[in-house]
Amino acid sequence: MVNYTPRTYKHGVVILKPQGFLDSNNVNLLITIGDMRIFAQKKIKSIEVVFTNVVSLNLNAARFLNDVFEHFYKNDVECFIVGAKKNIYDIFLRLKDRYFNLIESEEVATVFCQENDGHFTRPIYMYIKDVENKNMILYYLIRKGYSPIVLSSKEELDAKKEENPDAICIEHSVVAKLSNRVTSFTKDNMVFFYLDGFLDADFTRNFDEEYFRRSLLIGFKVFVFDCEHVKSLNIHAVRYLSRLAVESAEYGALLCVVGLNTSEINEKMLVDMEDAGYIFFENMEEFNKNEEVKEALKTVAVANRKQKKQLTKEVVGLLPYFVNATIESVELMTGITARKEKPQITELRFDYKNKKYIASSVGFYGDLDGMLVLVFSENLTKKVSEILFGEVVEDEEELSDVVSEFANIIVGNVKANLSKQSKKIDLTLPRVFDTIDNLMYTVQEKKGAEVKFYFGDEEFYFFLTR
Repeated sequence: MVNYTPRTYKHGVVILKPQGFLDSNNVNLLITIGDMRIFAQKKIKSIEVVFTNVVSLNLNAARFLNDVFEHFYKNDVECFIVGAKKNIYDIFLRLKDRYFNLIESEEVATVFCQENDGHFTRPIYMYIKDVENKNMILYYLIRKGYSPIVLSSKEELDAKKEENPDAICIEHSVVAKLSNRVTSFTKDNMVFFYLDGFLDADFTRNFDEEYFRRSLLIGFKVFVFDCEHVKSLNIHAVRYLSRLAVESAEYGALLCVVGLNTSEINEKMLVDMEDAGYIFFENMEEFNKNEEVKEALKTVAVANRKQKKQLTKEVVGLLPYFVNATIESVELMTGITARKEKPQITELRFDYKNKKYIASSVGFYGDLDGMLVLVFSENLTKKVSEILFGEVVEDEEELSDVVSEFANIIVGNVKANLSKQSKKIDLTLPRVFDTIDNLMYTVQEKKGAEVKFYFGDEEFYFFLTR
């Protein structure tokens, strides 16, 4: 029986450590109405419930906890279940719509549940089988300023554990919710937004519009709104979504709504969304087979240049932080000392007709906004692939994955460096260009700070613009 649960308050986090058996008779004592008031007074940002000493939990108790966590989620407080035994872990996974994240151990919880002060030095390795969960975890950690390294097998993860006992290794964590902001991540060069519940004026406040804009700016062409768990939507949400569609049309982007139960929604609102440019799909299978989507991923449209932004002194002032983070990351991964040419304010230009390159772009916004473009020679990418995956990758699609993972590391390093200077920025996940021509369309007429690096004999181009 649980009468009182020890709790610790630390930097906006409350840590609870229940023990024994949790069921319908005592789970309500874990977090009481009085606790909720205290947490609000203390402005708690996240709740960490450590299950290491909990022997058992039944499904009704899990549902009750999830209802409590839903209350916190709606008030922008993140909730974590940490270190649950397998039998309890499996019960939590049975809940269809979870308002908490499952973290495998207290050690792993140090990167998920606590603020990153910019001085974190332990390497973070992860091997997650489920692609969507892997991307969610990547997105979560990168936005917190970490630089996780994705491994391709459990054997590789085990080897890293043995090589470096101090490393944080993530294998069994599950990220379901990113506070009450609309969850988003990238997959196959598309941006996915996961919507749930009733879409109303609160939805418009919780949608990261600047992230959406940055993703348009760096060249994403397909945006997917997964609405499988949406119960309904009102006119406020429809008007807001229609406005996003108008903005995206200037960039030639395709907006897709997947899994929405249209039988419960006013027909005129659906017509208004179709008129604005949304395409509706019953499920992901239908979406994946659609030829218009496949074509949109191949084509490039030039953005409306009336909205072109000029490079500012403030953005140029960020150049040393971006450059240093890039050098540190590449040197760490390749073991090769970098040489660099003098930075130039120019349009991005290099001889991509006679040599193979792979490019990625990342948007940033917050105190300052802009776009970072990273261009790797194919040979340098292969060297990096040997570090990341233990073997040289030759397949073009796999090389694109290498660039994406490496760009994640670089931007995480950038964010950590900037946080030390009291500069708060958020970053989109990287977009990898299927051709260099598509990159050049995206950055045409844009002036930026270009730095050319050499790692051995291989070139690497860095381009910072708006």
